[in-house]
Amino acid sequence: MLLRKKSILLIFCLSLATASLSASHTFQPDAYLKHVKFLASDALAGRGNGTPELNQAADYIAAAFRSSGLQPGGDNGTYFQKFTISTGGRLGTGNRLSVKAGGESVEAALRKDFLPTGMGEKTSIGGDVVFAGYGITATEYKYDDYKDFDVTDKIVLVLAHEPGENDSASPFNGREPTLHGHDNSKAANAKARGARALLIVQDPANHDDPDGDLPVTTGEEIDDVGICVIRITRGLAQRMLDPDDKSLLELQKQIDATMSPRSSALKGVELNLVLDVTRTPKEVRNVLALLPGTDPAVSSETVIIGAHYDHLGRGGRSSMVPKLIGEIHHGADDNASGTAGLIEVAAALARDPAPHGRAYLFIAFAGEEVGLRGSYYWTGHPTRPLDKSIAMLNMDMIGRMRENRILIGGVGTSPAFPELVQIAAQAAGLQVRTNQSGYGASDHMAFYIKNMPVLFFFSDLHSDYHRPEDTWDKINADGAAKILGMVFDIATRLDAVEQPPRFTKVDEPQPPTGGRQGYGAYFGSIPDMSDEVKGVRFSDVQPNSPAAKAGLKGQDVLVRFDGKEIANLQDFTYMLRTHKPGDAVEVIVMRDGAPMTVKVTLEVRR
Repeated sequence: MLLRKKSILLIFCLSLATASLSASHTFQPDAYLKHVKFLASDALAGRGNGTPELNQAADYIAAAFRSSGLQPGGDNGTYFQKFTISTGGRLGTGNRLSVKAGGESVEAALRKDFLPTGMGEKTSIGGDVVFAGYGITATEYKYDDYKDFDVTDKIVLVLAHEPGENDSASPFNGREPTLHGHDNSKAANAKARGARALLIVQDPANHDDPDGDLPVTTGEEIDDVGICVIRITRGLAQRMLDPDDKSLLELQKQIDATMSPRSSALKGVELNLVLDVTRTPKEVRNVLALLPGTDPAVSSETVIIGAHYDHLGRGGRSSMVPKLIGEIHHGADDNASGTAGLIEVAAALARDPAPHGRAYLFIAFAGEEVGLRGSYYWTGHPTRPLDKSIAMLNMDMIGRMRENRILIGGVGTSPAFPELVQIAAQAAGLQVRTNQSGYGASDHMAFYIKNMPVLFFFSDLHSDYHRPEDTWDKINADGAAKILGMVFDIATRLDAVEQPPRFTKVDEPQPPTGGRQGYGAYFGSIPDMSDEVKGVRFSDVQPNSPAAKAGLKGQDVLVRFDGKEIANLQDFTYMLRTHKPGDAVEVIVMRDGAPMTVKVTLEVRR
């Protein structure tokens, strides 16, 4: 990259410009930690999307931007960019569940006997009940609760979790849970087999807490998963088994001991269900501030620096500890740490006496924890010209640095980045582990998909991730201050280059989502998590992937996969897990409003 002149010593090689190009900046750990303490405090209750506490956090960030002398960067001369999200549903007063078993009818009580956790298109359902073990089909473990068992138009009762949950010798990855045990996996499996609704009961052999039957939740996080999903108590489930003289506990023990199904119809058991759920969109806000450029030749160009400020609130489905749903998930590292860094870097650049030719736009994103909603919204509704935005630097979980090491992703998204990162790391005294990919489960991905070079600063996962224990007192403020120095250094160097960094698409063998063990064969599409369409819209398709080889591309909407309807991302991920590399599957996508059918040959994940 060429450099704009800042001194007579400037030369064309970036690696020789370390001393003369940018003034170093030392960040104060105490000032940084002050922001983390506030954002991760009990008073902000985990900054859940759509909550008053998230609005408090937004106001705090805007006030910090304002006090640094930064201009509003949002809509209509404000520091905010508003958008709406749907985080679930609200239970009404009309929810009903009645069970007829052994000639007796029982009216179940909402929140005492049952709780809706997922919804489909039909809100009034009746039918016969069948028992289908754990509701799992796991071909890799030679296990299938639905083998030779037709559940079409039935209401299916299944156990939570998976066989051998506490058995280190279990073929289901020992004591480590697999994706098969997730409620969403069970729902997608039942839906694909034609079931009308799914009842999930806490498995008694491994979870004997009498108060643990139903989730500890407000009942407001109810997503449309394409089928009605109800959590019921063990007492209600046992009522359905009594006419056949079956025991829920004994059935589970038999399945676990033999690793073979015990699925069967429940004679004379009928269920009637009415769901009264209102999905109410909630308004959230990105927080934006602008530091204008001073060089007319490049002042229309923008360096974007961002971090998400939302977290899980009191847990919800994304909590790593379901039994603690309802407790505050503080989110100190995820991502009060990055938000505090954003505030401090913005203040430092605003105070920097060196002229800045290009503009800086600072964005605190909402909606990251529910699918990168804020970053997708900004790239779809940019407040600065997208084609003039030269790079995006994203800070997500920078507060737990260990052994002076930092992970930086996106280094392959521009040929200028490897040397730029190396110089800044040396100046900050940090050891860097790099990743080439511009994809990933954080906000930089929304910009990479728009062909923008990105860098992702990340101090790695830890045991408190998505748990209430992610608290401010565990933050390594000294380490975070070093990371901020590196971000500042890179940001000022990006301002100084003659030409914007050239974008490159990284050729990756792995998809950015679902790369975990057990996710299934490799398809190669990137779902648009912000788009609530019927099906799965692709925000991008990886080069040289099976999807790309079949002619699929971004903005296609997947609606059928191997003869099965795809209504949402859960359906798609389930279907991938049930297929193996080498399978040639017929898929149907909607392109420009018209259906298109192609054959996709799935590949192995490497």
